[in-house]
Amino acid sequence: MADSLLICVSAAQVSAAHWHGGRFSSCTVFVNDENGVVAFKEFLQQTKRMPVKMIVDAVEEDYRFESMPHSFGSDRSEMLNRKLKQHYRNTPYFSARPQGRDTSKRRDDRYLFCALTNPELITNWLKAIQERDLPVVGIYLLPTVSAGLLDKLSLKQPNLLLVSLHNAGMRLTYFRDQKLRISRLARTEAKGGNLTKGYAEEISNTRLYLHALRVMTLDEHLSVLIVDRDDSLGELVQTIARDSPNIDCRRIDRAQLSTNLGITVPALESSNDALYLHLLGLRAPDNNLAPATVTAGFRQHQLRRGLYVLTGLTTLTIAAWCAVNVYQIVDTGLDIDNAKRQTADLQAQYLAATREFPAAPTTADNLERAVEISKKIGATTRSPELMMELVSEALEQNPAIYMKLFGWKYDRIEIGVDGAKATAPVAAPNAPPPLPGADARKQSALIEGEVRPFRGDYRAAIESIKTFAATLSKRPEVAEVKIAKLPLDINPTLSLSGNTTENRDQIGKAEFKLVVVFKQSV
Repeated sequence: MADSLLICVSAAQVSAAHWHGGRFSSCTVFVNDENGVVAFKEFLQQTKRMPVKMIVDAVEEDYRFESMPHSFGSDRSEMLNRKLKQHYRNTPYFSARPQGRDTSKRRDDRYLFCALTNPELITNWLKAIQERDLPVVGIYLLPTVSAGLLDKLSLKQPNLLLVSLHNAGMRLTYFRDQKLRISRLARTEAKGGNLTKGYAEEISNTRLYLHALRVMTLDEHLSVLIVDRDDSLGELVQTIARDSPNIDCRRIDRAQLSTNLGITVPALESSNDALYLHLLGLRAPDNNLAPATVTAGFRQHQLRRGLYVLTGLTTLTIAAWCAVNVYQIVDTGLDIDNAKRQTADLQAQYLAATREFPAAPTTADNLERAVEISKKIGATTRSPELMMELVSEALEQNPAIYMKLFGWKYDRIEIGVDGAKATAPVAAPNAPPPLPGADARKQSALIEGEVRPFRGDYRAAIESIKTFAATLSKRPEVAEVKIAKLPLDINPTLSLSGNTTENRDQIGKAEFKLVVVFKQSV
């Protein structure tokens, strides 16, 4: 319910009110003539830019209720536009609104067509509004606005006739199942000097008129609501009850209107059109007669307001983002200050603790040199673990080899073989040539073992031992592998002696000795 300018145009007068905060205080009334138009322009000069909603209360209006084939989208729009141009060729102010669907097999759509057949009635007033560059929201017929009473008063009668007095006469608006079907503005005359009786006869004639239009039958129950804005129709209820007992009549007076609708009594009394201007301010109906050329300014107004709202939201978002950044900066600064204080406290505690330490046995330089020496000593120490891993892997690959003794040494001199004669060493294929400083410390190991099982085949036993030695020499850590002893001495320079019977007890053992030497860097 944004601020807006509400206007009601009739043949006799024009009422205008400023809608603000969900209500207006009073209406300004202008006579519908040239002087009234001049006064209306002066009134608009004092009005700030705001949307305009206009009601038309005139005899020159038309209502048609028709059924059309059910359709969608552009087909329905083309069909409705064609029907509207067919009915209303001489006016640009018309509309079509759906009213549900028929219950027949075709399930046709039902539409209410309505129009203002005398556009000249509002031409001067609309021109004055456009000259002031005020955006027009819409133009509505008064009966479509009066439909808001049904929601406010919770009226659920299936056949309801709404009766009210206006400058041009009595307005009778008929609703079928809470939907507008027809409305007429009747000029009433006193019957035998009694104006109330003339009103009652007009209501009775309207019932016959509805029957003639086949909108309702005479057997159906008709409910009449008399909207008595100025409490002048109190006798009308009794007259209708006496003359037309088949009509259920009810009156709502000025106090009830003020209480149920939230309009003040002074505002209600300021104009005959005040009640409908209030209903228009609360909610505009769907039956907008204004063409797109008239409402173009309002669409621009909505777009402009949307841009303002978007700009405002963007500004708020940026402001919130900046506030969060400022908060984070302040919070980070507090954390830094807190960290500095904690660091200073810890340094003070450290200094206080160091003052209680006993005197050092030597200087810091001596301690540093001692640590360096300790590191150098640690770098020169070795363990047999790597050598053992290497031998274990070679044993797994040569299951015929059985190790009886393992000896390890880390020194400048290789491990001894107890005077046994060694054969030519088997060098590792990737071993580098000897370098200066060959007397440096290195790891060496003695492996004593035998070939199992051994059945006297020395050639096979010697091949197994050589394969075992070759497996060891393939490791990158190994510098060389020396076969120090074989089961049988195969040196060709030696002479044969003895007999075969002397070594029978030794058949079944093929013992050997190997020396494995690591590279100096290992």
